[in-house]
Parts: sequence; C-alpha cells; structure tokens
Amino acid sequence: MTLHPEKSPGDQRPQSLIKALDALLSVTFLGLAAYIAWYASGMTGKDGRDLLWYSALLGAYGIWRAIRSVIRQR
Repeated sequence: MTLHPEKSPGDQRPQSLIKALDALLSVTFLGLAAYIAWYASGMTGKDGRDLLWYSALLGAYGIWRAIRSVIRQR
C-alpha cells in the first residue's frame, strides 16, 4: 500500500494543532469574506460589484479549504 504524500512515517507533528489551524484559517477566510460583503453592500456602482465578487471568491475558497481539511483528516 502506498503512503499518502503528506503523511510520511517519520512525521510527528501534533495532529490536533494542525486541525485547529485548518479550522481557524477556514473561519478567517469566511469571516473576511462576510466583512467585505457587508462593506461592499453599501457601495454602488462598479467598485461595489467588484468587491462583492471578490468576497464571493474569498468565501468559496474558505468553504473549499474547510471541505478539503475535513476530507484530509478522515
């Protein structure tokens, strides 16, 4: 059986710390996306629309990161 590329036999990192950091980063990206969307909702015109798109992409990255970390920890 082949080993997962991120898990080598000599790897002794604390798994609980890695899980906590993954969760914290995902929540940080989602929180930042929510704040940018809230800020951009008061703006009109092209700049507000661009910020809303940016916040949507940032939120999608946060969701993708959360899903990836859940799948990786299985």
